[in-house]
Amino acid sequence: MKKVLSVILAAVMIAACVLLASCGKTEEKVLNVYTNAGFPPYEYLDDKGNVVGVDIDVVNYVGEKLGYKVVVNDIEFNAILNEVAKDKFAVGAAGMSKKAERDEVALASDVYATSVQYIIAPKGTFAGDQVALADAVAYVAGSDIKSIGVQKGTTGADLVAESIENTAAKAIEYSNAIIASQDIGTTVAAVVIDKMPAEAICKDKDTLQCWSLDAEMESYVMYFNKDNADLVKQVNEVLKKMIEDGLIDQYTVKHSS
Repeated sequence: MKKVLSVILAAVMIAACVLLASCGKTEEKVLNVYTNAGFPPYEYLDDKGNVVGVDIDVVNYVGEKLGYKVVVNDIEFNAILNEVAKDKFAVGAAGMSKKAERDEVALASDVYATSVQYIIAPKGTFAGDQVALADAVAYVAGSDIKSIGVQKGTTGADLVAESIENTAAKAIEYSNAIIASQDIGTTVAAVVIDKMPAEAICKDKDTLQCWSLDAEMESYVMYFNKDNADLVKQVNEVLKKMIEDGLIDQYTVKHSS
């Protein structure tokens, strides 16, 4: 009888281990990161095709501090918040400006960087370092091409859409600014995108130059699932320490050199 009970007890223990996936081990925590690798230096593809950048370094550091395995997903920028809304342990990290409409569907982290909109055009198009938005639109509207490139779903796209109303200019949406910039002079007369991506693109193109626009300063945040306020709080604590220690600045220099 004792032998039978021992066999039954062993079978129960084995079944319990199977149900728990492992016996005596805790399940690995996964943080799904959604980004779009066409926004250097925040996210881009290296020579081996890996997604790297400031945001990737930041989320990897956060994951290490909070005990998460970080899984990076490179998707269309406009689809990022949809994925975050479906996954409690997800984060949108893609140089995303804090916007009221985004706050309606996801929780924003504290601000970790700032930016402003830039315009990319053929070298020598404008004088000085800054261009009035109205002058930039007038240039595009008066060109033979009459089109301006933007990254779909971005603040720059919204800004351009508002600015070209009642003009001859039109906007063409791209998946990212790198692809858009390749069409300058053929499909589009210029491209509008955030400062650092614009500077990164122009650095590698002898024929292109970028200028700041007289637009409002923007604040970069990461977006999280609305059902995980605890995770946002934990991430904010890590971000605060990273900012104080100058770590995010170090990542920015690293990926801008």
